[in-house]
Amino acid sequence: MKLTKILIIGIVIIILWNSCEYHNLEVEPEDSKINLRWVKGYPNETKEDVITGLTWGLSFLGATLPAEDINRAVEWKNENRFVLSLEKAGFNEDARQAWKPILDTLKKSDEYKLHGGIDVGRFVTLTLNSTNHYYAITGAEQRYSDFRVKYNFEEKKAGVVKSTIAFGNRIIEISKAQQFDEIAFVATEGEGSIEDDSFVEKEFEALNFMANGQLRFALYDLNGNLKTSASKSLTAAGKPAKCLWCHETSLIAPFQDDNQLSGYYSTEEFKNIIGNRMEIVRAYRDKLASQIFLSISNHTKAELLYLSFMEPSLERLSQEWGISLADTQQKLSNLTTHAHHEFSYLGDKLYNRRDVDHLAPYNNIETPTDPRNSSAYEPDFIH
Repeated sequence: MKLTKILIIGIVIIILWNSCEYHNLEVEPEDSKINLRWVKGYPNETKEDVITGLTWGLSFLGATLPAEDINRAVEWKNENRFVLSLEKAGFNEDARQAWKPILDTLKKSDEYKLHGGIDVGRFVTLTLNSTNHYYAITGAEQRYSDFRVKYNFEEKKAGVVKSTIAFGNRIIEISKAQQFDEIAFVATEGEGSIEDDSFVEKEFEALNFMANGQLRFALYDLNGNLKTSASKSLTAAGKPAKCLWCHETSLIAPFQDDNQLSGYYSTEEFKNIIGNRMEIVRAYRDKLASQIFLSISNHTKAELLYLSFMEPSLERLSQEWGISLADTQQKLSNLTTHAHHEFSYLGDKLYNRRDVDHLAPYNNIETPTDPRNSSAYEPDFIH
């Protein structure tokens, strides 16, 4: 009888071992998961808003986000804390390797130890809005020459005299493309005039697409090295995070320019090329098993996560620090407040993150000085 039971147990184990159900029960590595805490950024913010924003933030970092549901990657533990699985979110192995030192640094923080997780706003700011981490996670080419060699660029270029983003002229190079993974653009920023042939190149802004259908940006100096932000003297482009804020999910044709420069594509021709490339992009995205492109306007939820974190209200800081409103007010008594210039519902008595983090009752991981533009400090937990 004992032998029979042992045989039966053995058979069951073998069946389970070879079944999909069994393999799905395998324990996911802890270094691909992290606990995040939701601290309400503004009065009407909901859990759904947070997950929508996080979904978009992860997609801008290259996550494929399978269509079956983002909830596969998110497991709520209580009303304001959840576990995020980067593996289930759809990051490839190279990206997960880049994530490891970042997650390790976050998990060692005082906030993580005290509250059992890192603020989701700080998480987004230290990844999407921290250029060194953005480059590593998205797999941006380390050298400009490595980017260029991947594409076959047209000899003819587009010359932009009146730009909505650059302060002067810019030259746009366009790759030959019949399919999605062949699409790339390079914008050369510089000084001088294209028209009188005095234009001098100063830096490069490279754009291509990730496998999940999202845009990827990389900024390079004249020596071909990555830059954390575009030069403020040349352009308002800022960081890759700001490029994403402006482009959202699209290639953008010139708004103001209307010229026909000798030897360059005319504005109308350039717009037609942009239209053609976007048709290729849309056809590719339609085939993806992703929920991201079903509601494009939701990308704003990702911006709200880092904006409400970088410009917090008294109420947000009280919840974040876990102390009373009165004690929080006392800590902030010497600071001035301001209204949000972009989203009025975020509040009219807001603080700057750089002014308040050192007042918290625990040590915080320093964030970039500015989430979109050139920062005095840019974190790098990888190199």
